[in-house]
Amino acid sequence: MGQGLMDSYSMDLHNRTVYRVSEDGETAIGIYLITLGWLSWVGNGVVIFLLSKQRRVLEPHDYLTFNLAVSDASISIFGYSRGILEIFNVFRDDDFLIKSIWTCKVDGFLILLFGLISINTLTAISVIRYIKGCQPHQAYRINNCSVALAIVAAWLWALFWAGAPLLGWGSYRARKYGTCEIDWARARHSLDYKSYVVGIFFFNYFIPVFLMVFSYSSLIRSVRSSHKSTRGDEISERQRRMERSVTRVSFVVCTAFILAWSPYAVISLWSAWGFQAPPLASVLASLFAKSASFYNPLI
Repeated sequence: MGQGLMDSYSMDLHNRTVYRVSEDGETAIGIYLITLGWLSWVGNGVVIFLLSKQRRVLEPHDYLTFNLAVSDASISIFGYSRGILEIFNVFRDDDFLIKSIWTCKVDGFLILLFGLISINTLTAISVIRYIKGCQPHQAYRINNCSVALAIVAAWLWALFWAGAPLLGWGSYRARKYGTCEIDWARARHSLDYKSYVVGIFFFNYFIPVFLMVFSYSSLIRSVRSSHKSTRGDEISERQRRMERSVTRVSFVVCTAFILAWSPYAVISLWSAWGFQAPPLASVLASLFAKSASFYNPLI
């Protein structure tokens, strides 16, 4: 029975991974990785530099922004470099670096680690904004100590989920163009793997999306209701600008996160439940999810 499942999985894996785009298509993917990786590194590097210069006057929540920039900068380094090396065959040494040192397990672990840290940090930022805007009587709890605990928790939580496949709960596998990710397809053949897939999506995608949408929608409602209660139906131009600013930032943060991660989440869950998504679409969804490291500094 077990051998039959493994044979079925091997055949399924073969059918899913054997594909190839044109040489021009590979070049386009390589240029995308170089451009996005460089822009992400520069953008996050600027944020890190500016916050480092102002470290003596930083507010507690600024440290979360610094942590987000560090994790996004790390994605720009580890999330793009292996694909660039593979596509352009930079060292032309029979892939020694990729196969012997920078293996798929190492690459998949680092990408997932820093990706989850970014997601956790964005979630923490949204919760802090909710507390400050909607629960001002609890704002005193937002201090250096609580923010430090949030950052440590974000790292440990990400380390748990990224490290689990290295210990046998889940696994990493290589895709084309330097993309290494969780082996979602194996979930259809193993209850243990399926439990990992369900867990990582529930705790690291659905809950963060819920918290962000709840926090920012509550913040928008709070700003609007406070303006109406203080000035009746008359709202000053300054208040209108503040309301538009809060609404715009909240909408952009939530929309950007959902747009970046949802295609990858949908395709991965689709694969985990035994349905075959176009292999190239899976790779492109993974590459698109990494783009979050580029626009986070802009937001």
